[in-house]
Amino acid sequence: MTLRKHKSALLITILLLLLAQEGRVGAAQGGDGLEHGAGSVHVVSQLIREAEEVLLMDGLLRFVYPHSFQVQYFSQEGPVIITSHAGFLEVQAGNDVQFSYERYWLFEDFTNYLFAFADYLRAPRKFSGVDLVAGVKVKRYISEADPELWLYVHEQSGLPFLIRQGKKTLVSVVSFILDAVEPDKITWVELELLFAREKATLQLELTEQGWVPTRLTVHEALGEVHTDFTGWSWGAQWQDSPFERLEELREFHDAFLERYEEGDWAAALQAAQTLAQLAPQSWQAYLYQAFVYDRLDNYLGAVENYQQVLMRQPDNPLALNNLAYHYLLKEVNISRALEMAERAVELDRKAIYLDTLGYGYYLVGRLEEARELLEEALASAPEEAVAEITEHLELVLASLGEEHD
Repeated sequence: MTLRKHKSALLITILLLLLAQEGRVGAAQGGDGLEHGAGSVHVVSQLIREAEEVLLMDGLLRFVYPHSFQVQYFSQEGPVIITSHAGFLEVQAGNDVQFSYERYWLFEDFTNYLFAFADYLRAPRKFSGVDLVAGVKVKRYISEADPELWLYVHEQSGLPFLIRQGKKTLVSVVSFILDAVEPDKITWVELELLFAREKATLQLELTEQGWVPTRLTVHEALGEVHTDFTGWSWGAQWQDSPFERLEELREFHDAFLERYEEGDWAAALQAAQTLAQLAPQSWQAYLYQAFVYDRLDNYLGAVENYQQVLMRQPDNPLALNNLAYHYLLKEVNISRALEMAERAVELDRKAIYLDTLGYGYYLVGRLEEARELLEEALASAPEEAVAEITEHLELVLASLGEEHD
């Protein structure tokens, strides 16, 4: 008997409904969205460390299986919207928008535990016998794709009480609660998940919607992350789904990086300009344009775009440093350039930032300070920056009447 024919297993938990096999049981359960693996849930996450509770986030999570997520919540600085599609991340915080391929922990936990747990249940399997696990009768199944993958499914609830792969235990039941009226009916289950990098426990509760996750606890090095789920909703059609737009943004973001790496400045500039049109609040689009104008020796174009970055991110150290260096090379706006260079170093003592500030101090005659900064920069400089920093240091030493060792 395979999972596709085992109705009691298919009808019990949202995790299975998200991944229903051929025939799609969503319609039978009263929700078109279940066929598409779409849903939303209110999420509250806390870090528990040495009896201290730190709120990580409290917001609404929406998702489309297997790799599209959006979470909305409020921070002290204002509303935050984080959207991820196929690994590409957009973070909107107030008027600031940025893109990256960085991983967001909530989406990672959802994928690595809830979706991964469901994936084990998704695979076709065949009935192998009956056993006892935790004192209750379970049906044993063997995966058709992996004969070493065995699932022990509680018959009444349809939940796996044990999953093993060879000698490794992937899932095991920790505890469960029986109904007071129907002694054979289970209403709450806690499972231990051992298949991801960090051990976790997953609590599920029987509701009118069927079995739904209520808490995921991930045991990390810094402490336990408790994520509570309430108000599950399934199959909502997103009239304003952000994922097509995010896919388009990713296309031009990646195109810029590829063309820039190839040295195709015209194509790189076009991709960056299109990115700015699609996401005018994105400081990165203007930073990318500034990079290209740097390469084209277009002073005004670079300055204008670095200014656009700083309008959106006043403390962006790279934009502060680069705009300051442009001013210093032209010997214009020197006071403002020094303020920006000092702020960049305050934010991050990178070698290139130290070099800019050291060169600025050289221009205004603060030679001893310039030497200290340039020597510090040279000590940690990447190979490609050594020649320029050395040149600046030699200028300072010559003004001091000294020679570079």
